[in-house]
Amino acid sequence: MKKAICGLAVAGLMLAGSVPAFAGWNLDGSKSSVGFSSVKNDAVFEQHGFRNLSGSISDDGEVKLTIDLNSVDTNIQIRDERMKKELFDTEKFPFTTAMAKVDVAKLKALAPGKTEVTDVEFALDLHGKNERLVASVQITGLENGGLLVSTIKPVEVKAGAFGLDGGVDKLRDIAKLNSILLSVPVNANLVFLSE
Repeated sequence: MKKAICGLAVAGLMLAGSVPAFAGWNLDGSKSSVGFSSVKNDAVFEQHGFRNLSGSISDDGEVKLTIDLNSVDTNIQIRDERMKKELFDTEKFPFTTAMAKVDVAKLKALAPGKTEVTDVEFALDLHGKNERLVASVQITGLENGGLLVSTIKPVEVKAGAFGLDGGVDKLRDIAKLNSILLSVPVNANLVFLSE
């Protein structure tokens, strides 16, 4: 009897060792989006976004989102080129990153369809500047342990805080506009798949 119990214990340990450890989540860039709005001449509202996103949430709660600024998409090719050159200076700063720390236990506990609303403080590295911002988000559990993270309201990114105001002025002059708003609302819908 003792041998049988020992055998079961060893088999149980071997089985436990063969189960892969939780490794966090990876962003599904094809199902995720980050968009921003611009207002020109005090009245014309336009929506833009980025085509290439990557990111992850590690098993200890480290969040990283990387946006390829060369993938900016305004639906007008010449404007895309101007933004890359005059605003983002992508030759020097091709990416922007957002980093945060979250409670993994709460995320793992989200059953499919269940949601949690929270504020997430994050560091935004953009154009050689690093600023701390806060995003109000809703996190929804998906099938197979995935997560949908959506902003509840836009995150206001001020051009001046990241040294982008000069680039905005250049874009305004090139397009012969009276004004371009220097505070940019940013929204995100991010799908993370469990590893």
